[in-house]
Amino acid sequence: DYEGGEGGDIAPDRGATRPTATFEQGLDPTPPMGKRGSVLSMISGATGSTARNVNAIGRMEITILQAHNLPQVIWSSGKDGEFLGLPQAYCVFTLNKLTAQTVINKRDWSPQWNHTVSIDVRDVWQVCSLRVMHSKTLSRTHKDDFTIGNVSLPAGQVINWRGVSLGADGFWRAFHRPHNAGAGTIYTVCKGKDKNGLESDKFETAEEAASAYDDVASKRDREMASLNFSGDGDFIGQHVKEERFPLAGEDGVRVDGVQAGVAAMIRLRLKFFMKGVSYLEVTLERAASLPKMDAGLGSCDAYCIAIIGGYNFKSRLVRNSLDPRFKQTFRINVRDESEVMNLKVQIWDWDRFDDDDHMGDAVLRFSPRDCENGALDGAYPVMKPQPDGQVGDAPLKNSKGTASQLHLKFAYFPWSKQE
Repeated sequence: DYEGGEGGDIAPDRGATRPTATFEQGLDPTPPMGKRGSVLSMISGATGSTARNVNAIGRMEITILQAHNLPQVIWSSGKDGEFLGLPQAYCVFTLNKLTAQTVINKRDWSPQWNHTVSIDVRDVWQVCSLRVMHSKTLSRTHKDDFTIGNVSLPAGQVINWRGVSLGADGFWRAFHRPHNAGAGTIYTVCKGKDKNGLESDKFETAEEAASAYDDVASKRDREMASLNFSGDGDFIGQHVKEERFPLAGEDGVRVDGVQAGVAAMIRLRLKFFMKGVSYLEVTLERAASLPKMDAGLGSCDAYCIAIIGGYNFKSRLVRNSLDPRFKQTFRINVRDESEVMNLKVQIWDWDRFDDDDHMGDAVLRFSPRDCENGALDGAYPVMKPQPDGQVGDAPLKNSKGTASQLHLKFAYFPWSKQE
């Protein structure tokens, strides 16, 4: 067991110093803002939408999605003096001494941006820093703009699996810290099944340790757990983090929003592209024509488990729907684009008091290079499982005799094209 640290941090057995970030006071005026949803409008010292560095270990793609529950800010006018009102928010992102800025959103407690920027990363200890700012005008920023709150995290927090650390002995370990734990809270060493099916707290792969972390976190934190292989984010998996981050003031104290006692948050998606590594993304779009599983409501509460390349991903739960829309992407790395991969997606019906019901499976064999240009995108039949849990040969159908389907999309990012 270890003391200190924060949930999701690299465990302290590595003996490394946690990096910190400082924030400048105010900003210089900037050029006019770009369109919402486009690549971020300004990158200082970079060319175009991507800043490249020959010494980089990879590239970080940051999407600033939406803020939630921002606090009231002080407005001033010559007639009425100072008064509290809605923030007029924009974001400033800094990494590798490069700065990017979003558009300014008109007064809103929960502004949306959906803006993306791509910047090279030199090492895992570089800090990604983001400030949510308030501007008194929509047309431009000002030197005296007010900082609503900050978020900072090292690049390694995106690259590493949550709670996983590599020990000096060459084995991977997982350490769990309870959700919202205070300073000085003890880390728990996570135990799970190794590749031989034996219980252990030392693992040969980071993925095995990440799975052990998920088992412990889901039991201890329950619905508040932040996991490696499941969650409510649109993207889950290798070298990607999508979640809400609480805003903090310059003094490090949590910023509470307009809803009293509730933290102001910002939702970010951070995707890392490691140099020399290729990635495959499998998007679970939706299921169609599922059978009724809940007798009382005549519906089902569906979720999926996607099994591919040694990874087991669990989708979000969609309640009371026979045509659930999942809209969730699972990301893994690929070592050989010609390797034949097996994908099995299990569809389950969630039950509150009984065991969940295994409804059916969709299976596919393919190689990553087959995914280019949407060649594999489409609907796949769902087959009933056999009593032993294996994939059967009888199609799953609803009460009208319509065959159930699972709609999937695929995207392959070979490193040769990323360069």
